[in-house]
Amino acid sequence: MSRETQQSLEKDGFRAAVLVDAGRVVLRSRHGTEMGPAFPEIVAKVVQLPDSTAMDGELVVWDAAGRLAFERLQNRLARRGAGAVRAAEEWPAHFVTGVRAGS
Repeated sequence: MSRETQQSLEKDGFRAAVLVDAGRVVLRSRHGTEMGPAFPEIVAKVVQLPDSTAMDGELVVWDAAGRLAFERLQNRLARRGAGAVRAAEEWPAHFVTGVRAGS
């Protein structure tokens, strides 16, 4: 991953940690805020990973042109339930791992 791509992800994404424990997924911001209910598509994919999986990365949303869409990502945080599911269909989020600051 290029340095420019890393910087874009860090600027236009949310740093997050994912933990799978006994089939339960915990998706938290770097400040400890639970974000799983706002990103059901991430939870649905990550729950398939083995128990005791832990990952650090960035949550991002790409627009139709393939650019990072931080404003769409921000809007996703306030949604829960059916609203979060609709938002996931329209503006799906992705969890990108392997991003390191200062590399």
